[in-house]
Amino acid sequence: MLERQVLARAVLRAAGVEADEAENGAEAVRRVRERVGGGGAYDLILTDKQMPVMDGHEATRQIRAMGVTTPIVAVSSDSLPSDVQAFTAAGADDFTPKPLTKEKVGHILSKFGLA
Repeated sequence: MLERQVLARAVLRAAGVEADEAENGAEAVRRVRERVGGGGAYDLILTDKQMPVMDGHEATRQIRAMGVTTPIVAVSSDSLPSDVQAFTAAGADDFTPKPLTKEKVGHILSKFGLA
């Protein structure tokens, strides 16, 4: 497991968030599809540009193509205006630069009415 995944999990847990973690973008799309197919939904989706198999832009596009309206927040170290715009164009609702902190998680949860 990558160190950044361990850190992100610890930050989310400290903020009181129960996370369902996907190892790559394709798996994330599959999990969302399964959840929707079962009549459920996630409260929030966090994605990153640099994921194996399928990057965050494509995963976001595919999730939106399913009609999913769950808030999607991109969390990436690539935070130039063009990077933020690429996520917005793919369907992300917000962007937060790395590193992910407890304060940033709190802000995201509050912004989307989940805190």
